[in-house]
Order: sequence, then C-alpha cells, then structure tokens
Amino acid sequence: MQMWFFMLFIVIVLPFIMFMCSFYFIAGGPKNINNIFGYRTGWSMINKDTWTFAHEYCGKLWLKVSIIFILASIVIMLCLIKTDQRVFVAVGFVIFIAEFVTLFFTINKTEKALADNFDIKGNRKK
Repeated sequence: MQMWFFMLFIVIVLPFIMFMCSFYFIAGGPKNINNIFGYRTGWSMINKDTWTFAHEYCGKLWLKVSIIFILASIVIMLCLIKTDQRVFVAVGFVIFIAEFVTLFFTINKTEKALADNFDIKGNRKK
C-alpha cells in the first residue's frame, strides 16, 4: 500500500506544480523578463508584451491540462489500488511519461501562439 501512495504522489506532483504555476502565469508571470524563473524562450523574452502573452497563454493551457491530469491520475490509480504492484507502477510510469510529453506539447503550442501573434521583432501582428 505504501508503494501505491508513492506512485499516486509521483503521478500527481507534476500536474500539481503546473496547476499552482498556472495561476501565477495567468496573472502575467514574473514582472521583469529574467533568466531564472518563468516561461523563458527566445520568443517570450523579446519584450514585455511577448513575455506577458506567453505567460498568460501557457498558464491557461497548464490550468486545463493539470486539472485533467490530476483527476484522471487519481481515478486511474484508485482503479488500480487492489492490483499487483507491478501493474500500478507500470501504469503510473506511463501516466508520468504522458504528463511530461504534454508539458512539452504546451510549450510547443505556446511558441506557435507567439509566432501567430508577433513578428520576429516582438511587434503584434495586425
């Protein structure tokens, strides 16, 4: 049973972090463009407008995705509570990989949104 709780923690930790960060990002993220914390890519760091847009867009994606993953992870793991340890560990691993891949998908989607809304100099497209 301890291993089941550990796996539940593992599959919930990444979407929980995304959930918590999403509110901060939706509010615009860090006030100043920096290299330490926030959504930091070449597109997002061009100027304050791209920085704020990227954080708000990514934050909205993370909020949706994190809620789905938290709920789905809990339901799936509850369905596996009585199964063999190898089964829930394997399923937990698959869930974690799916969460990790989805994290990169949200980055790709945010970069596309930046490219669709801004030119290479950071000016909004009309």
